[in-house]
Amino acid sequence: MTTPDLNDNIMNLQNNINNLIHNNHIPNISEYTSLVKDCVYTKEFGATIYVYDHLLKNKLKATEEIFQLINKLHSKTLPENCRIKVPITKPCLQPRRRIHKIMKGHLYTDQYNNALKNVEEVKSFLNKNPSIAKTGDRIKMAKQISKNCDVNFKDARYIITHLKRKKFFDTFSNQSKMTDFFK
Repeated sequence: MTTPDLNDNIMNLQNNINNLIHNNHIPNISEYTSLVKDCVYTKEFGATIYVYDHLLKNKLKATEEIFQLINKLHSKTLPENCRIKVPITKPCLQPRRRIHKIMKGHLYTDQYNNALKNVEEVKSFLNKNPSIAKTGDRIKMAKQISKNCDVNFKDARYIITHLKRKKFFDTFSNQSKMTDFFK
Protein backbone atom coordinates (compact mmCIF):
# COMPACT_ATOMS: atom_id res chain seq x y z
CA MET A 1 0.00 0.00 0.00
CA THR A 2 1.32 3.44 -0.86
CA THR A 3 1.58 6.18 1.68
CA PRO A 4 0.03 9.64 1.18
CA ASP A 5 3.54 11.13 0.89
CA LEU A 6 4.43 8.71 -1.90
CA ASN A 7 1.16 9.45 -3.70
CA ASP A 8 1.91 13.18 -3.41
CA ASN A 9 5.42 12.54 -4.78
CA ILE A 10 3.98 10.61 -7.73
CA MET A 11 1.45 13.36 -8.48
CA ASN A 12 4.14 16.05 -8.27
CA LEU A 13 6.46 14.03 -10.48
CA GLN A 14 3.70 13.50 -13.05
CA ASN A 15 3.03 17.25 -13.05
CA ASN A 16 6.73 17.97 -13.58
CA ILE A 17 6.91 15.43 -16.42
CA ASN A 18 3.77 16.96 -17.95
CA ASN A 19 5.52 20.35 -17.87
CA LEU A 20 8.39 18.82 -19.86
CA ILE A 21 5.92 17.35 -22.35
CA HIS A 22 3.72 20.39 -22.88
CA ASN A 23 5.89 23.45 -22.21
CA ASN A 24 8.71 24.94 -24.18
CA HIS A 25 10.74 25.47 -21.01
CA ILE A 26 14.13 23.82 -21.21
CA PRO A 27 15.24 22.91 -17.70
CA ASN A 28 18.78 23.58 -16.59
CA ILE A 29 21.01 20.68 -15.59
CA SER A 30 20.14 20.92 -11.88
CA GLU A 31 16.41 20.76 -12.71
CA TYR A 32 17.05 17.68 -14.86
CA THR A 33 19.08 16.14 -12.03
CA SER A 34 16.22 16.74 -9.61
CA LEU A 35 13.72 15.17 -12.03
CA VAL A 36 15.93 12.12 -12.56
CA LYS A 37 16.37 11.80 -8.80
CA ASP A 38 12.59 11.82 -8.30
CA CYS A 39 12.10 9.25 -11.07
CA VAL A 40 14.76 6.97 -9.60
CA TYR A 41 13.39 7.36 -6.06
CA THR A 42 9.96 6.19 -7.24
CA LYS A 43 11.49 3.45 -9.48
CA GLU A 44 9.89 4.93 -12.58
CA PHE A 45 12.16 3.45 -15.25
CA GLY A 46 10.16 4.81 -18.21
CA ALA A 47 10.00 8.32 -16.76
CA THR A 48 13.73 8.23 -16.04
CA ILE A 49 14.42 7.38 -19.67
CA TYR A 50 12.03 10.08 -20.84
CA VAL A 51 13.80 12.74 -18.77
CA TYR A 52 17.23 11.50 -19.89
CA ASP A 53 16.18 11.59 -23.56
CA HIS A 54 14.65 15.05 -23.07
CA LEU A 55 17.96 16.26 -21.66
CA LEU A 56 19.86 14.89 -24.68
CA LYS A 57 17.29 16.27 -27.13
CA ASN A 58 17.99 19.72 -25.69
CA LYS A 59 21.71 19.29 -26.36
CA LEU A 60 22.76 18.98 -22.74
CA LYS A 61 25.16 16.35 -21.43
CA ALA A 62 24.25 14.15 -18.50
CA THR A 63 26.46 14.77 -15.50
CA GLU A 64 28.20 12.09 -13.49
CA GLU A 65 25.54 12.62 -10.80
CA ILE A 66 22.78 11.83 -13.30
CA PHE A 67 24.59 8.66 -14.39
CA GLN A 68 25.02 7.63 -10.75
CA LEU A 69 21.29 8.11 -10.20
CA ILE A 70 20.35 6.13 -13.31
CA ASN A 71 22.76 3.40 -12.24
CA LYS A 72 20.58 2.80 -9.16
CA LEU A 73 17.95 1.41 -11.55
CA HIS A 74 20.51 -0.76 -13.35
CA SER A 75 19.29 -4.07 -11.93
CA LYS A 76 17.58 -7.15 -13.29
CA THR A 77 15.54 -7.67 -10.14
CA LEU A 78 14.52 -4.18 -9.00
CA PRO A 79 10.72 -3.86 -9.30
CA GLU A 80 9.67 -1.35 -11.96
CA ASN A 81 6.81 1.06 -11.45
CA CYS A 82 4.72 2.40 -14.32
CA ARG A 83 2.59 5.02 -12.59
CA ILE A 84 4.03 8.01 -14.46
CA LYS A 85 2.64 8.44 -17.96
CA VAL A 86 5.13 9.50 -20.61
CA PRO A 87 4.68 9.66 -24.38
CA ILE A 88 6.22 6.99 -26.54
CA THR A 89 7.60 8.76 -29.58
CA LYS A 90 9.00 5.79 -31.49
CA PRO A 91 9.50 2.07 -31.02
CA CYS A 92 12.41 1.58 -28.68
CA LEU A 93 13.92 -0.73 -26.11
CA GLN A 94 12.08 -1.50 -22.90
CA PRO A 95 13.14 0.98 -20.16
CA ARG A 96 15.09 -1.61 -18.15
CA ARG A 97 17.05 -2.65 -21.25
CA ARG A 98 17.60 0.98 -22.24
CA ILE A 99 18.98 1.79 -18.79
CA HIS A 100 21.38 -1.12 -19.21
CA LYS A 101 22.54 0.26 -22.57
CA ILE A 102 22.94 3.80 -21.20
CA MET A 103 25.03 2.59 -18.28
CA LYS A 104 27.10 0.22 -20.39
CA GLY A 105 27.89 3.05 -22.79
CA HIS A 106 28.77 5.42 -19.98
CA LEU A 107 30.90 2.97 -18.02
CA TYR A 108 32.88 1.64 -20.98
CA THR A 109 33.36 4.70 -23.21
CA ASP A 110 36.94 5.44 -22.10
CA GLN A 111 38.01 1.80 -22.33
CA TYR A 112 36.36 1.47 -25.74
CA ASN A 113 38.06 4.60 -27.08
CA ASN A 114 41.42 3.47 -25.69
CA ALA A 115 41.07 0.09 -27.42
CA LEU A 116 40.43 1.79 -30.76
CA LYS A 117 44.07 2.87 -30.89
CA ASN A 118 44.78 -0.63 -32.20
CA VAL A 119 42.08 -0.81 -34.88
CA GLU A 120 44.35 -0.45 -37.91
CA GLU A 121 46.72 -3.16 -36.69
CA VAL A 122 43.77 -5.51 -36.10
CA LYS A 123 42.23 -4.72 -39.50
CA SER A 124 45.56 -5.49 -41.16
CA PHE A 125 45.81 -8.79 -39.26
CA LEU A 126 42.26 -9.79 -40.22
CA ASN A 127 42.80 -8.86 -43.86
CA LYS A 128 45.86 -11.13 -43.91
CA ASN A 129 43.92 -13.89 -42.08
CA PRO A 130 40.40 -13.80 -43.55
CA SER A 131 39.56 -17.25 -42.20
CA ILE A 132 39.60 -15.75 -38.69
CA ALA A 133 37.30 -12.90 -39.70
CA LYS A 134 34.91 -15.29 -41.46
CA THR A 135 34.29 -17.45 -38.38
CA GLY A 136 31.79 -15.00 -36.91
CA ASP A 137 32.70 -16.33 -33.45
CA ARG A 138 33.55 -13.21 -31.50
CA ILE A 139 35.29 -15.04 -28.64
CA LYS A 140 37.57 -17.08 -30.91
CA MET A 141 38.28 -13.99 -32.96
CA ALA A 142 39.13 -11.96 -29.83
CA LYS A 143 41.49 -14.71 -28.65
CA GLN A 144 43.30 -14.75 -32.00
CA ILE A 145 43.51 -10.96 -32.12
CA SER A 146 44.78 -10.81 -28.56
CA LYS A 147 47.40 -13.46 -29.27
CA ASN A 148 48.63 -12.03 -32.58
CA CYS A 149 48.25 -8.26 -32.23
CA ASP A 150 49.55 -7.62 -28.71
CA VAL A 151 46.08 -6.45 -27.62
CA ASN A 152 44.43 -7.65 -24.42
CA PHE A 153 41.30 -9.78 -24.75
CA LYS A 154 38.92 -7.09 -23.51
CA ASP A 155 40.29 -4.53 -25.98
CA ALA A 156 40.01 -7.10 -28.76
CA ARG A 157 36.31 -7.46 -27.94
CA TYR A 158 35.83 -3.68 -28.12
CA ILE A 159 37.63 -3.56 -31.46
CA ILE A 160 35.46 -6.38 -32.83
CA THR A 161 32.36 -4.47 -31.75
CA HIS A 162 33.68 -1.36 -33.47
CA LEU A 163 34.50 -3.24 -36.68
CA LYS A 164 31.09 -4.87 -36.63
CA ARG A 165 29.42 -1.45 -36.32
CA LYS A 166 31.52 -0.17 -39.21
CA LYS A 167 30.50 -3.24 -41.27
CA PHE A 168 34.13 -4.28 -41.70
CA PHE A 169 33.17 -7.96 -41.54
CA ASP A 170 30.64 -7.63 -44.37
CA THR A 171 33.44 -7.81 -46.93
CA PHE A 172 34.45 -11.23 -45.63
CA SER A 173 30.93 -12.65 -45.58
CA ASN A 174 30.19 -11.26 -49.08
CA GLN A 175 33.32 -12.89 -50.47
CA SER A 176 32.27 -16.28 -49.13
CA LYS A 177 28.72 -15.82 -50.45
CA MET A 178 30.09 -14.98 -53.90
CA THR A 179 32.39 -18.00 -53.76
CA ASP A 180 29.49 -20.23 -52.71
CA PHE A 181 27.39 -18.88 -55.58
CA PHE A 182 29.91 -19.92 -58.22
CA LYS A 183 30.53 -23.44 -56.82
